[in-house]
Amino acid sequence: FPVTIMQVISEINNDLLKILNEFSDFFYNRDNSHLDKIIGSNPKMKSVSIKEKKDEALSEEYLKEALKTPEKYGFPRHSWGLELVYDRIYIDDKDLINNCNNTNNKLMNFFGARNNALQMYYPPGGYIGWHNNGNAHGYNIILTCNPGAKGYFDHYDHVKGEHNVYHDKPGWNCKVGYFGPFREPENVCWHSAGTESPRLTFSYVIFDKNIWEDMVEDIKNAR
Repeated sequence: FPVTIMQVISEINNDLLKILNEFSDFFYNRDNSHLDKIIGSNPKMKSVSIKEKKDEALSEEYLKEALKTPEKYGFPRHSWGLELVYDRIYIDDKDLINNCNNTNNKLMNFFGARNNALQMYYPPGGYIGWHNNGNAHGYNIILTCNPGAKGYFDHYDHVKGEHNVYHDKPGWNCKVGYFGPFREPENVCWHSAGTESPRLTFSYVIFDKNIWEDMVEDIKNAR
């Protein structure tokens, strides 16, 4: 299928769903209010993690400005969320960290891949501002869980000049697609996301198209 367009996989493999549900059942049946206080603890994220910038960072005006200088918006310049893997040294919650690690190991075993999943938590009011990942390009798999379903992923097709908005549905949602590098300007993938209910996102960046296609088939098919 065309990799430059985000594709929704509507039915997720039951074996994969079991792994994902085990984590989301654990996560959403506990008090996670302490995690809000940890957001921005990583010194590298101090100037990025600004809750009050949400409306601005998701706006059309912000996007129009970003489109003028794509290279400055590879990584998001504003967001409000917590990376559960790479920011684990700031998270004093052994139960959560152990569950994140165990889930990551199960996912790697399922996919037969060495790649760690990025594990993002967005609290109510969480977001990630317009950016394009042109500096961290590759073939993507994005798994999202938002029981409150008050969140979305917005992809802006800058070639056609139109938005493709994917609203979260209760349970796990899956999107796959290609985030192109700056040297392929037509394939640079502008996107943002926001939520008013607690939202989890597990994502993979795969550099080899064949490996990515195999992983996509694993998500779709029963084993």
